[in-house]
Amino acid sequence: MSATSQKILKPLRLAAAILLAGLCVYSAVNGYQTAAQASGEISGDDMVSAWDKRLRKIRPLLPESGVIGYLADWDVPGGTFGSSDQEVEFLLAQYTVAPVVLERGKDYPIILGNFGDDGNPDKLQKVQDSLGIQLTQPYSNEINIFEVTDK
Repeated sequence: MSATSQKILKPLRLAAAILLAGLCVYSAVNGYQTAAQASGEISGDDMVSAWDKRLRKIRPLLPESGVIGYLADWDVPGGTFGSSDQEVEFLLAQYTVAPVVLERGKDYPIILGNFGDDGNPDKLQKVQDSLGIQLTQPYSNEINIFEVTDK
C-alpha cells in the first residue's frame, strides 16, 4: 500500500470508528428510553405477584410441606383450555404454595383444583362428577381444595 493510500485510509477509519461509537451510544440511549417508558406504563402487579396475592390466603389451608394433587381444566374430559395458560398457572401455583409440592393428578389426599370460571354455575359440579372428587374447601371462583371420592 502506498503512503498516499494510507494517508487517505487513516481518516476514513477514524470516521468509521467515530460513526460506529455514535451509533452504539444512540442505540443504548434509545434502548434505555424505551425500557423506562415501558416500565412506567406497567400498572399493577406483575403476573407472579398477582398469583401470589391471589393464592396467599389458601396457603394456610394446606399442609406445611409434602405433596398434594393438582387438577385443572386440562384434566376435565371434553373441557376447553389453553395449554400454555394451564402450564403457566400450574407453575405459578407451585411457586405460591411452596414448600408444598404440586403433582398433577388425584392420587393424593388433598387436591388443589384450578378450574376456570366460565360463568356456568354447574361447572364445578360437572368437574366433581367427571373427576371423582369432592369439594372440601371452597376458596374462590376458580381455586378450591378437593379430595378424592372414588378410589
